[in-house]
Amino acid sequence: MDLKRLRYFCRVVEQGSVSQAAKSLNMAQPPLSKRIQELEEELQVALFTRRGNRLEPTEAGYFLYRKACEILRQIEDTARETTEIAQKDKFQLRIGLTHLFQSYFKPLLLELYRRHPHAEINISVSDSSHLETQLNAGTIDVALIQRPYRSEGFDYVSFDPIKLVAVIAKSCLPAAPANPFDYTALGDFPLVLLHRAKDSGTYEMLIDLFRKAGVNPKVIMHITQPGVILDWLESGLQAATLLPSSEVDARKLSHCYVVDVFPSPQIFYPALVKLPAMPYMPEMMEIIAHGYPFAAAVGHQD
Repeated sequence: MDLKRLRYFCRVVEQGSVSQAAKSLNMAQPPLSKRIQELEEELQVALFTRRGNRLEPTEAGYFLYRKACEILRQIEDTARETTEIAQKDKFQLRIGLTHLFQSYFKPLLLELYRRHPHAEINISVSDSSHLETQLNAGTIDVALIQRPYRSEGFDYVSFDPIKLVAVIAKSCLPAAPANPFDYTALGDFPLVLLHRAKDSGTYEMLIDLFRKAGVNPKVIMHITQPGVILDWLESGLQAATLLPSSEVDARKLSHCYVVDVFPSPQIFYPALVKLPAMPYMPEMMEIIAHGYPFAAAVGHQD
């Protein structure tokens, strides 16, 4: 027995006429009449009798209508339940990602997607201070950010610190600088430094390092994103900066020198951060437990 014919039959019973049923099914009347006729021929019974302008089901028609409704409901329930079973692994991951470590954490997020392709992964990219606010507001579950300057109110898993590199516009120097480069000598250059939107962070740590070395740095710009700083230096801004090595690919910088610095201060600490009341994201912790960061996440320098 054809399910489509049963659906058509039920609609005719419910509408009381072939023309109204055809209209509700968005189909022409003759093919619908033919399907009903085929069903009657298959069962070898009359399913309708005419009373005035209405078609009324016969006793056999009423019986078939009740059974057909049960069958169609079961079919719909089965389809819905099958879909629910197939989608039971679907879940939502709400992650904050800092501009500061976009390249560093990219392999982690790609591996997360590879392992959980049916998950709905929502990534909010911003600076660390804003993502801390989002954690407190409950709009993200975990944040991949700089380790909190003040850890009160947060739990975190801290990764190894990322080494510092100096990026210097070639127009600032007559020749390539020494490698490694004494970072205190950067006090002679105009500097563009990372600065979070609010609260203290890596900027204050860098300034403190300079001042402890007796250097008064000439900071000409504060920018929240490493990529923007690199783009501006590469575009001709005559300045230098200090960035985490994970975010600097020297192969893509034709107008800048990229050098290690000494002494090598530990400033950049990537971390997975959450609120104490929230669980660590097990899907992400599983990847970390298997050895993240991977080699590809360490850095881009030649």
